[in-house]
Amino acid sequence: MQRLINTRASLQKVQIGLIVLASLWAFTGCQKHEPASPGSIVEVEVGVEVGVEGDVTAVDDWQTLFPEGETTCSDGSPYKFFVRQGSSDKLLVYLQGGGGCWFRQTCDPQMQPSYTINVANTSYPHFGIFNFAKAGNPFKDHTVVYAPYCTGDVHIGASDTIYPPIEEGQKDLVIRHQGRANMQAVLDWTYANVKSPKNIFVTGSSAGAIPSPLYASIIADHYPDAQIAQLGDAAGGYRRMNQATRPHEQWGTFNFIKDEKGFEHLNSHDMNYESLYIAAAQQHPEILFAEYDAAEDAVQKRFLALSGQKHVQLLDSLKANHQDIRAEADNFRSFIGGGTSHTVLQKPEFYTWAANGTGIRDWVANLESFTDVEDVLCGDCIRESYVGAAIDPALQALWDSWEDPATQYVKPFKIFDNVYYVGIDWVAAYLIDTDDGLVLIDSLYGKWVPMLVNNIRSIGFNPSDIKYVINTHGHFDHAGGSAYLQKVYGAEIVMTADDWAIARAEPELPQFYMPKPNIDVVAKDGDIIALGDNAFELFNTPGHTTGVLSIRYKVREGDNEYTAMTLGGVGLNFSGVARTETYISSYERLQSIQEGTSVSLPNHQEMGKVFARRDLAAARPTGAANPFVNPDSYKQDLNTFLTAAKIKLAQEKAGTAPTELEALKNAITDS
Repeated sequence: MQRLINTRASLQKVQIGLIVLASLWAFTGCQKHEPASPGSIVEVEVGVEVGVEGDVTAVDDWQTLFPEGETTCSDGSPYKFFVRQGSSDKLLVYLQGGGGCWFRQTCDPQMQPSYTINVANTSYPHFGIFNFAKAGNPFKDHTVVYAPYCTGDVHIGASDTIYPPIEEGQKDLVIRHQGRANMQAVLDWTYANVKSPKNIFVTGSSAGAIPSPLYASIIADHYPDAQIAQLGDAAGGYRRMNQATRPHEQWGTFNFIKDEKGFEHLNSHDMNYESLYIAAAQQHPEILFAEYDAAEDAVQKRFLALSGQKHVQLLDSLKANHQDIRAEADNFRSFIGGGTSHTVLQKPEFYTWAANGTGIRDWVANLESFTDVEDVLCGDCIRESYVGAAIDPALQALWDSWEDPATQYVKPFKIFDNVYYVGIDWVAAYLIDTDDGLVLIDSLYGKWVPMLVNNIRSIGFNPSDIKYVINTHGHFDHAGGSAYLQKVYGAEIVMTADDWAIARAEPELPQFYMPKPNIDVVAKDGDIIALGDNAFELFNTPGHTTGVLSIRYKVREGDNEYTAMTLGGVGLNFSGVARTETYISSYERLQSIQEGTSVSLPNHQEMGKVFARRDLAAARPTGAANPFVNPDSYKQDLNTFLTAAKIKLAQEKAGTAPTELEALKNAITDS
């Protein structure tokens, strides 16, 4: 049995120190700063520049604050949070997610931790509601207070809990479930610096969604004259989870919660997460409380399994939980979208996902403006739906295949000593290791970008070491991860001017939406990007787009060095005689410089039989030649692509060319 140490009294001791040299935030918009209190600390987070006058300038206008007092992460390391100045009348309070734990196996960092242990590597967010450059962002003018999460207790712990050994050689493990103290520090700063906001939106994702109604109620008690709305993002399906395993007992939630207004009646033996919504909604009937969930959220189902509830139909749990809340409070609304995704507020898809014709962005924007909203339930709950009209059934089927992890996930693999495949089934991405950093060719898109980052980590590299991302062209499937890699890891993005325009334009379909990267390197034909022991020659080979880049570089195996080419736009899924003639000219040019190139690594793997060669390489005897080294095959590929283009040209002239969709399917289908 875990041993808990009551730390309720420590909430009264929380003092906050500010990350300033001699200033408190001035939300009046003035440039003059008042002196800091004597007890505040002076500490600057990485990425913050301190001016000679003592001002603090943070990247993207974010500031990092280190509170004093009893705040802590689960391992005893320091806590921090982020703030971004906006309108003094509008306040957004966001609670970050990051799992949770209440058993030794999932709390112990040396076993199978199921939560974020500390905030050492936590940074401010960039996408979804935190994309402040997005015109349609309903929160672009808000002052934002962002509360990271590192205590394993869904922000409602008040205990230093001792988890005893369960394996030989282990010692007692103390986990500092002090989420409540951390949140009090965040709130103390907010109350002191955001004096009288008129409009407040309280929200959180995943683990941060669970306590968001509680904190909305607490915030409403402090700001009685403000209009307030609340939204929980992706935590509505934990049906009776607390009654089964009672994680709040390990967290020490009842060391404080019965002292909160409106929550005095809660009892440990029957509390569940719906109880927080019901209590908050009854305490503040003037607030509209809300939840967003995907119908079969895979992460929620995983945590239900940890509590012993396996093979759950999450949609049934969501409906039952919502019914329980509505039976006690009429100021509650819900949005259930389709699919298995987890959370929406920090995703680019916040602007494109929909259910039954209602976009989640529009629904949230109405919440933010204190306009009553209708409950929304997915019609097609198997997959995510998008704003706008339904797409062609054939394209929908193709899109479904592109989004299917069962068919798209590819275990990353080594091709040469310095080259790795880190892409998915239908779109390639190559990582090239130099002795002075990494180069990534193509950046995938959407749900596959986090997987790309995980792939890079899984083969022993740090994404922060990516110096350049060279996108073969600006279509979403190749350039969609650019903004993420740029903003989070500092990579420089390389494209031609024409394809920068494509990457930054509004998409043809909402499915193809990608966050806009900032323009970094504008490549021209003949440019060379030199990094470490390699040089990347860039050839503008227009056709697929007008700005396609094909890239030539060195690959190595042992003492042997070879020349590789990544063809940047092989697909014939475009229209027009002139465009096809341009494509043909590009590939005739590539033929003219083909001598010396012996490795083909195109941007769609099937166009160079990359997986077939992978399998041959895995089965080759020791000392046998690498099947990726095949100059004759590269020449044959170029000839094949040219032949297909000439057939297309004749069809274009005759008016019998296949549609772009048909051409796309042909380009990426096994042949």
